[in-house]
Amino acid sequence: MMRSLLLLLLMATLLGAASVKAELDTAKKNLYSSSKSNIFKAYDTYKKHYLKSIMSGDQKIQERCLNGIVIAGKKLHIDVSNYQTKLDDIEATSTATTVSKKSKKIQKKASKTQKKSKVKIRSQRAFRDFSWDGGTLELNFDFVLKSKDINYFKLRAEGKKGYRYIFDIRAVMFKKPKIRHKELTRVSLSQYNREKLRLVIESQHPLNLHFRRIDQTLEIDLGVSGVVAPKATDNSDKQQKRSRLIIIDPGHGGKDGGAVGYSKKLEKDIVLAISKRLAKILKKEGYRVKMTRESNVYRSLKWRTKFTRKHNPDLFISIHANAVPKKNARKAQGIEIYYLDPKKGSKRSSSLERKENAADYRAMDQRFGKLFSATQSRAKVLASNFLAIDLGRNVVGKLRYEKYKIKDAKVAGGNFWVLVGATSASALVEVGFVSHPQEEKRLVSAKYQQTFAEGLADGIEQYFVNKSKLH
Repeated sequence: MMRSLLLLLLMATLLGAASVKAELDTAKKNLYSSSKSNIFKAYDTYKKHYLKSIMSGDQKIQERCLNGIVIAGKKLHIDVSNYQTKLDDIEATSTATTVSKKSKKIQKKASKTQKKSKVKIRSQRAFRDFSWDGGTLELNFDFVLKSKDINYFKLRAEGKKGYRYIFDIRAVMFKKPKIRHKELTRVSLSQYNREKLRLVIESQHPLNLHFRRIDQTLEIDLGVSGVVAPKATDNSDKQQKRSRLIIIDPGHGGKDGGAVGYSKKLEKDIVLAISKRLAKILKKEGYRVKMTRESNVYRSLKWRTKFTRKHNPDLFISIHANAVPKKNARKAQGIEIYYLDPKKGSKRSSSLERKENAADYRAMDQRFGKLFSATQSRAKVLASNFLAIDLGRNVVGKLRYEKYKIKDAKVAGGNFWVLVGATSASALVEVGFVSHPQEEKRLVSAKYQQTFAEGLADGIEQYFVNKSKLH
């Protein structure tokens, strides 16, 4: 019986591998086709299997898919610089395995140096709303559109009636609007992947379609009759939100004041204020929220970890503030976001680990290994990395939208005890440097705290939207 089961599992694995190979072989043919729509199909296939290969850890498939994405992207004028960098890294690693032991040591040293660098996260590029101007559909964004931000093509399925017009727009969206027109079969705007929106317009008859960019607006003249503009509708699933639990962890508290600011403001008070605002926004959106503390009380790191593991949240966000010695107070500033990853870390994250883990450091040293290995997985590390990026992008975007001049957020992996308790995605947010005179003034401002909390809430919303697209 066991032998038969093993044979069945082996056959299923082989069939799955054969199916992937067949799809990638088809994508290769489409990649070198003269048809733009076929190249788009190849691009989408490579993207799909690249995401799956990340989860499975299949480096050969990753390399093949990255190569296809880069070639297709260049043909379609899509910015694939990030994928090119990843491909270069894989090829460099592959080359390194064939060299001598001495060369491997050099490569390892270079790799460690590379891991120390942090990822800079720039502001969001968000869709705001839409409107109708007669028969022209207007899509409004929070940034100035450039030609490279838009890819347009049209399809007509063989043997089927109807026409499909497609726009891929480099932007993100938080709430899906309902767009309708009586002369069109369908108008759909959705988040295609983490950085791209896809607008699909379907019609039974060919359209005399023209479009143009005007600053932050994409105008699409559909050649149809005018309509009364319907309002964008929140189509989010309230029931799904109610099923999601988010734990917010305001750092320090009580006898542990945390970092001391330039004019003696305390970290514990600032992060509690931001955490409360974030909790209020999330509850209003329909999420279930719990906080590790709601007042000026001390909670040990051990207590926070047990609390988190007990409630098993869908997301865990720990909120802290930075500080440096007075001699460097005017130099160090900016937002930093960390996710739990045993294989990555920078000099900066290591110093933060010592600071944030200090309360239970001895106990952590004894039990950290077992608990860490029991709760980590490749999927969790990847999800936490995505969460950190979404949080950073949206906080920066929200603050800049409100005219605050801030640096790009930085994202890095690290070993933070407080994040170990979460079995799902988690992140530690350093909201700024209280030791910097200007940042301290901002961080105690009610308006800045509210804007920061709104940015975090947008990041959480975007994380769940993007997560649903990967399943």
